[in-house]
Amino acid sequence: MSTQKEIISSKDLDNCITALGYSISNYCKHEGGGIVFVCVMKGGFMFFSDLIKKINYPIEVDFIKCSSYDGFEQKELSIHYDIEADVTDKTVFIVDDILDTGGTMNVLIKHFKKLGAKQVETVSAVYKENLDFPDHFFIYKQPVNVDPWYIGYGMDGPKGYSRNKDTIYTL
Repeated sequence: MSTQKEIISSKDLDNCITALGYSISNYCKHEGGGIVFVCVMKGGFMFFSDLIKKINYPIEVDFIKCSSYDGFEQKELSIHYDIEADVTDKTVFIVDDILDTGGTMNVLIKHFKKLGAKQVETVSAVYKENLDFPDHFFIYKQPVNVDPWYIGYGMDGPKGYSRNKDTIYTL
């Protein structure tokens, strides 16, 4: 097994989620109107579950299942299960485990706008800085000039394992 390095403790992760939930709640209160949080399955499920409990604003919740990786290899995004919520004239928060190249988020933003979303915001546990997403909500920002593989807290390794770890690690 590869060496794993914890990048954030469970306690610090919880504190960051609480702070992020507070920021997003304030954003929702400022924007008003209908808000839909969409979990990108499978990777986003743990972060999503913890985050929505910290949102102090009435929200709808839905799920989309898509994939853009096969092991370590990136491929074209495929949507396997779409949302059921009506997002017409609502703000959609896409919640995923990681934002790296932005490919998944870009496809999903277009998808939700095509479905009539008024506005689409992006949220992830790990953020690999991407100039296409300057206002992205996140917990952990990857340092510049490193590109590790992240596991745990919903993120899997190349063979599909390690999603159940209670915090985020690098391989």
